[in-house]
Amino acid sequence: MGKDKIKFKEKLAYATVNFGNIPIMTIINGYLLIFYTNICGLSPAACATLFLIARILDGLNDPLVGFVIDHCPNTKFGHFRPTLIVGTILCSANFLLLWFGPMMAPSGKLAIAYVSYILLGVLFPVMDISLNSLLPVMTEGMNERNSLSSVKGLAYVVGALVVGVAAPLILGDTSNKDGYIKLIIITVAVIFFCSIIGTLGVKERIKPQKEKSYTIKQLFQILAQKPVYITFLVILLYTIGTNIVSAVNTYFYTYILGDLSWAAILSLVMCITIFPATMVVTKFIAKYGKKKMYAIGLAIAGLTPLMRLIDVRSIPILIISALITGIGSGFAAPLNYGIQADNTDYIEMKMGIRAEGAVASLSSFISKCAMGIGGAIPGYMLQMAGFNAAAEVQTQSVINVIIFCLIILPAIINVVGIGIFAKAYPLTSEKLAEQTRILQERHSADKAE
Repeated sequence: MGKDKIKFKEKLAYATVNFGNIPIMTIINGYLLIFYTNICGLSPAACATLFLIARILDGLNDPLVGFVIDHCPNTKFGHFRPTLIVGTILCSANFLLLWFGPMMAPSGKLAIAYVSYILLGVLFPVMDISLNSLLPVMTEGMNERNSLSSVKGLAYVVGALVVGVAAPLILGDTSNKDGYIKLIIITVAVIFFCSIIGTLGVKERIKPQKEKSYTIKQLFQILAQKPVYITFLVILLYTIGTNIVSAVNTYFYTYILGDLSWAAILSLVMCITIFPATMVVTKFIAKYGKKKMYAIGLAIAGLTPLMRLIDVRSIPILIISALITGIGSGFAAPLNYGIQADNTDYIEMKMGIRAEGAVASLSSFISKCAMGIGGAIPGYMLQMAGFNAAAEVQTQSVINVIIFCLIILPAIINVVGIGIFAKAYPLTSEKLAEQTRILQERHSADKAE
């Protein structure tokens, strides 16, 4: 059944459930820091410490969450879909606490922020790991996997763009309390509806083999496989860069351009190139392979913003940069998940076990570490530069920090990540073809028995 062609209706449901996963981290990465400083009155340094400690501390439990999910019983509803629905409900409730708790509390705001932020690290992996474990069990056919990977990447791109356009328009101003209330309520409604409706529409075709389940000891052996740790080291670096940009972007539009609505406009501009790039990347993969196209996508998306240094306030340069960056994002986004599915197959080939949850849990761990580090860096630097939330006009040192975090630092981090992936990732097109052949022969033999 892994070779069956997946119908459009199921692909649409798969896109929907992935779309529902986007708003949580996108809103947090883009607005939580400025919400805590400008609305709740917390200092940038206190927020930076919160992000760093909580995210890395919470990330340590992700491999255990993945282990538990992988060892949950199979049901008629599937293996990963029940935990995905449970995770969605719990994570949505905590998302409300994360924002409204510190805002409404007369005292102890930072303590509430810590509790809810740490809870996010416990609950979001239940949702996220279950979702990221679906692709490998929906099909084992390489063409269908590439198609689903593109669907997932496109849903993530569309979700990020929709949030990028809608959030500034709903918010209106970064000091607008009522705007935040509307934004969070709408976000939770979208998360809840899309995640559950989408989950109901997909199917799990590859059943986990309980006799091949892994132990705690094997969990760490899984995470030590070269394709796995190289992939996620690169994703860690790239995501730290993007989280730095996300955390400081709102400050850029507020204090340098002086108009938050440009955040929505630039998100729309990226649609012009990002969608075509996402649509054609599968053809380029067939010709050049996933490894080469992923490195190219990361390079375009990560280094193009350097052109903004010509004039950071120039709207034409900003638009051109967004258009070119969209091409790179359109290439890279769909490949994140296809490469992760390939790594899952590599583990099965080498170790004889299925470990979707383990691989997905590392992805969640990486995301949290990147959130913590990427969110902390701008917070500490803004504090050192003398950021004042009550001031409408910031000092030149604050402006310089915003520009450095927005353009220069992410580019440096991305160069390191791209170099590592291009040099060290071992699964070339030829090796993937051989890996697929070996696994298909094993699966056919297992069915024959």
